[in-house]
Amino acid sequence: MSSKWLRRIAAYARGNCNASTEKGQKIPCAGIVVIGDEILKGEVFDTNSTFLAKELHRLGLKLKKISVVSDDVQEIGDEIRLFSKTFDYVLTTGGIGPTHDDVTYEGVALAFNEPLVLHPELKDICCEFYRTTDPLSAGMKLAYIPRSSRLHYKTVSGANLSYPNVSVKNVYMFPGIPELLKKTVSEVGPLLFRSNKRFFTRAFYCNVAEYRIITELQQVVDEFPSVQFGCYPKLHHSIYQVKITVESCCEDSTSKAYERLKELIPAHYIVDVED
Repeated sequence: MSSKWLRRIAAYARGNCNASTEKGQKIPCAGIVVIGDEILKGEVFDTNSTFLAKELHRLGLKLKKISVVSDDVQEIGDEIRLFSKTFDYVLTTGGIGPTHDDVTYEGVALAFNEPLVLHPELKDICCEFYRTTDPLSAGMKLAYIPRSSRLHYKTVSGANLSYPNVSVKNVYMFPGIPELLKKTVSEVGPLLFRSNKRFFTRAFYCNVAEYRIITELQQVVDEFPSVQFGCYPKLHHSIYQVKITVESCCEDSTSKAYERLKELIPAHYIVDVED
């Protein structure tokens, strides 16, 4: 493929990938830090970041970066410090628990130069759950959190979490067990991660390789600078070869760009696929 075509592919792949709407209003940005040696070793497949990415998108936030770090306090602290300065919201997953390698709270405390303190509310929760009053027991580890931490119990249903989400500044720490992560984020995410924007997305499929529609795609990219376009090839599919997405924070802009692109691409290239 010529350098000309490669440049054009890069142009529409980037689309208009920034964190502003058509009117220049900022979309809140987020970063995810996945914590765990098991992820870096390939022992556990990371499904948490995929779930979080979808949830943040649904809530109207722009996810800008995902990082995976080991169970090392210094590495966690360094990454959290950088992410906290860079993004509006930082979500961590993993490293919360009673074992020796659960060091997320320590890492976040280091990031903000804070000590860990025994929180009285969490102490009571841990005493009841682990049936111990020993402040040095393994179970009590979940009661020691960074000094400036805030506890978030309230859920969208109005009920309370049995163990709250803990946050420091703009960093929100979630469990690494996928079932617990999904439950917690689904219940408190809409209350924690605020955005007055929503993404409007439409998609269609073509039964030809992406290079066959580059000219039409680039034309619409140029015509609709506030809209983001995605082009995702699919190998060995029985029906389609590429999926095209059209997205913006304005429903009308998305619809107009979508219709314009379908107007330019030959109709016999477009196929029906159920997502």
